[in-house]
Amino acid sequence: MKNKIYNIILTVLGIAFVITIVLIAIKYGGNQIKEEKLQEVVSEVKTQIENIKQSEKSDTKKVEVEYNGYNIVGIIKIPTINIEYPIIDKTSDKAMEVAITRFWGNNVNDIGNLTMAGHNYLDGTMFGRTKKLNIGDKIEMTDLTGKTIEYAIFSKYVIDPNDVECVKSVQGNTREITLLTCTNGRSNRLVIKAREII
Repeated sequence: MKNKIYNIILTVLGIAFVITIVLIAIKYGGNQIKEEKLQEVVSEVKTQIENIKQSEKSDTKKVEVEYNGYNIVGIIKIPTINIEYPIIDKTSDKAMEVAITRFWGNNVNDIGNLTMAGHNYLDGTMFGRTKKLNIGDKIEMTDLTGKTIEYAIFSKYVIDPNDVECVKSVQGNTREITLLTCTNGRSNRLVIKAREII
């Protein structure tokens, strides 16, 4: 009788283990497919910017790209952790499943603070590797006219999820960006602030 119960328990644990592995593979496999699509969007934005620059010789003409029903407002690139993503115009739970989102602020590379939110996926996608960033690391922001500005990280800290002070500019009349993602099992938010390198 004990052997039978033992075998049943082992079988149930084995099935649970296999199901868990399958679910993890599906989730992370889905993230990798999403990564490929997002890289295609980044390439499309860059191609459109180049086409506009070559055909019209205009610095004020902006490209218009939509992805999954959201307008793209720019591109964020962080060489240190090897990420490059389009930034979409709205933040919601649904939007954050799609790409990096504009949480607060004006357009990319405007004076003031632009706050962006992204998921902290365990596989390192989206803002999953931002915890590895350090003071002085560079972030490149490209707007829809093709202008790229380099920013340097000057602050990194953890806040309560209800604290929204991080959306404010630290220094007036400057270009600042803020990256926002979950940390500590979603109980806190990691904030990374960067300022234009002049």
